[in-house]
Amino acid sequence: MTDDELDGRVRESILAEKVDTSRLEAAVRQQIQAQPRHVPGWAVAAAALIATVLAAAFSYQAFRKEQTPPVCIAATQDHQREIVEGSPRRWITDLAAIQSLGETQGVPGSAIAALARTGYRLDRARLCSLKKQIFLHLVYTRDGRPYSVYLRAKGGDPSFSNAVGGSANLAYFQANRVTAVFVSQAGVQAFARAGLRSLTVAAL
Repeated sequence: MTDDELDGRVRESILAEKVDTSRLEAAVRQQIQAQPRHVPGWAVAAAALIATVLAAAFSYQAFRKEQTPPVCIAATQDHQREIVEGSPRRWITDLAAIQSLGETQGVPGSAIAALARTGYRLDRARLCSLKKQIFLHLVYTRDGRPYSVYLRAKGGDPSFSNAVGGSANLAYFQANRVTAVFVSQAGVQAFARAGLRSLTVAAL
């Protein structure tokens, strides 16, 4: 018998054997049934839309956080040192003297008068430097809580607009002739919005 004939007989013998594939078929069927049902196209699209919106929201928040003006960050640090920690400083408390001090820096006395109409009480003030810019630092109180307001003559910083920006404890805007930064550990958005309204209607 030649090698070719031997190969042919072996092949015939193997092909003649019946292979039991029932276990394999059962395993495949079980695996198919365990797979999740077909998801409708609209559900996939909705999930993709939600993911896109969430990603955009997170990106926007990160962008806003990165775009906080450096002078506002300096204001929060100054408030921490001078008000929260109570570092000794020379303050003035007389309203006329405070308004006069503000006028020397281009902050009209009428702006200080406008903020007095917000329901927050002016306690004291001094000049302070934030990022090489001179601000009039006003300290207000309400319900025993201190609030810092930093005012200077309106500048051309594009980070400031006529809408209140910032976070819970930091707010900033430009209105009429002044740039304003509000800082407090107690939350400052309500004060800032009231201040913006008062400064907007005031004849500065």
